[in-house]
Amino acid sequence: MQLERTLAELRDKFAKIIPDGASAIMESHIESLRKNGAVDQILKPGAKAPAFTLKNQHGEDVSSVDLIKHGPLVVSFTRGSWCPFCAAEVRALNEEYDQFQQAGIELVVLSPQSLEKARQQATAEKLKFNLLVDKDNEIGKAFGLVYTFPEDLKNVYSNVFKLDIQAVNEASSWQLPIPARFVIDGSGVIRDAKADPDYRYRPEPSEVFDIAKKL
Repeated sequence: MQLERTLAELRDKFAKIIPDGASAIMESHIESLRKNGAVDQILKPGAKAPAFTLKNQHGEDVSSVDLIKHGPLVVSFTRGSWCPFCAAEVRALNEEYDQFQQAGIELVVLSPQSLEKARQQATAEKLKFNLLVDKDNEIGKAFGLVYTFPEDLKNVYSNVFKLDIQAVNEASSWQLPIPARFVIDGSGVIRDAKADPDYRYRPEPSEVFDIAKKL
């Protein structure tokens, strides 16, 4: 699966149906994340990756410390199953998961969505990997990815998309992570980091696979 081709089709689709006013607010917010220092807070290669233990779609505890004992770990942060771009990325990673496993690379996907939402997504997509619930974006914050919705963007999601992010995430506030993918080596050090405030763009699974395989 060529993820970029799918994402390009989604970009074209939504460009035609999102109202101009809402689109302008969303574009402005993406640009503000680029300019206000939000990207600078994201952990870079060479930094120690925060350790975490989170519930997967089955309600089981999954520890990053345990996972890296067996080889490189790829950690992908997504916004949730409600986001078509995130859902496309999750499907693409699922298609490549066997290849990751055969190369001795583990992969987990984190999302702030509720456990029930994670369970529904994992079942519907027949996910092979651990889909982890990052309650209140705690691990996303540790990686420097999380932003709080400004009021105008909150209104767009509420009124145009009919989405209550706080409710979907069963969270204490309107916050989401900047989509990102990290490669962590066996000593817990980040070896590669790819993050883009524009949620419509994601790296191909093959990009991080090639990096992780070299470790």
